[in-house]
Amino acid sequence: MAERRRGDVRDDLGRRRDDRGAIIVEFAAMVPFMMLALALVWQVLLIGLTSMYASHGAAEAARQAAVTPDDMERIDEEARKRVSAPWDAPDVLTTTVVDRDGVRYAQVTVAMPVFFPGTNGPWDITGEAQVVTEVTPRGGLDQTPPGEPPPVDDPPVEEDDA
Repeated sequence: MAERRRGDVRDDLGRRRDDRGAIIVEFAAMVPFMMLALALVWQVLLIGLTSMYASHGAAEAARQAAVTPDDMERIDEEARKRVSAPWDAPDVLTTTVVDRDGVRYAQVTVAMPVFFPGTNGPWDITGEAQVVTEVTPRGGLDQTPPGEPPPVDDPPVEEDDA
C-alpha cells in the first residue's frame, strides 16, 4: 500500500479527498457580503460629505445675507462657491433665508446622492446658519441684532416761549 501523506484523506473507493479549492468557494461566498459592506461605507461617506457641503454653504449664505439681505441671487451664488460639483447643480442645491422667532437663518438644502455623486436619492440634507444682522433688510424685520439694547425713542423736546 502506498504511503499516505499527512492530511491525505481517501474515501471508501480509494479516491483522494482533500480541502483544496475550498478557499475559493469560501471567498466566492464572502464577496457579496464584502461588496455590501463596502457600499454601506461609501454611502456613509457620501452622507458625511453632503452634510459638510450643506453646512459650509449655509455658513457662506448667512455671511452674505448679513451684508446683502435683499439680494437672494448673491446669497445663492456665495453658498454655491463653497460646494463642489455635482452638489452645486441647480436641481441639487437650494438656498433660502427664513425668519423664525424673530431671527433670520440661511438654509442650504442638498439632495442626497445614492452611490454616485450626481444621482439624487429621495433624501435631502439641510444645513442651517444664523444670520447676524449687519444691515436691516428692506422687506424684513426691523429689529436690533441680538445682544444689543433696543433703540430708545427720544422724548419730544419742549420749547420755552420765554
